[in-house]
Amino acid sequence: MLTVAYNGCMGEFEQPKPITSLPTEGLTEKEDKELTHLLNKWKGGRISTEVFTELARMIPQPIVEVVILRDNNGRVETLLIPRPKDDIVWPGKFHSPGAALRAADFLRKDGNPLNGPFERIQQGELNSKFADTPTYVERFHRMEERGPAVSEVYIATLPAGTPTSSDQRWVAVERLKDDPSFIQGQLPHILRAADTFRKMQAGRKV
Repeated sequence: MLTVAYNGCMGEFEQPKPITSLPTEGLTEKEDKELTHLLNKWKGGRISTEVFTELARMIPQPIVEVVILRDNNGRVETLLIPRPKDDIVWPGKFHSPGAALRAADFLRKDGNPLNGPFERIQQGELNSKFADTPTYVERFHRMEERGPAVSEVYIATLPAGTPTSSDQRWVAVERLKDDPSFIQGQLPHILRAADTFRKMQAGRKV
C-alpha cells in the first residue's frame, strides 16, 4: 500500500502490479498457471491443428510458401491443393503449398531450417520433389483469417511429366481472383511469384 496526498488529504491506494506479473488477459491467475504448466509439457515435435490454430491467433507465424508454376503455351499456371474438409479456418479451400517453420527445423543436422518446410511440402502436400531448388521471391507481412503471419515466398517447378492427384489442379494465375474456392488472401503473393517467374522465363530466352 502507498500513502499519498490528494486534494490536501492523505489517502492510501494499492500499487498496481507490473504488467509482467498479471495473468494472460481473459484468464484468471489459476487458469494462467494451468495453461503455462500444460505448455511447458511440450518438448518439441508435432502440435495439433487445434493448438496451432489458437497459437496462430496470438503469435505471428513464420510460413514458407512455395508457389508451383508452369508455362502452359504462354500462359502461367499455378498448382493448387485443397485444405482438409475439417480444416478449422479454410475447410476445403484451395491454396498454394506452404508449411510453418517448426522449432525442430532449427535443430536439423544440415543447419538449414528452410529444408524442414520444403521437405514437408514435397512429401506431405505435393507427393513430388521440386525440379530444382526453390527461388526466393519476397517476404509478406499480413493478417490472415487465422491470425498474423510472416510469409517467405518461393517459386518452384515440378519435373516434366509429374502427375498430379485428382484433388490437385492447375489454374491460370489471372483467373484466381474470380475463383471462390481459392483462399483469396494468397492472391498477392502468387501474383508476385508469377511476375518473377515470367521475368525468369524471359531471361532464359535471351
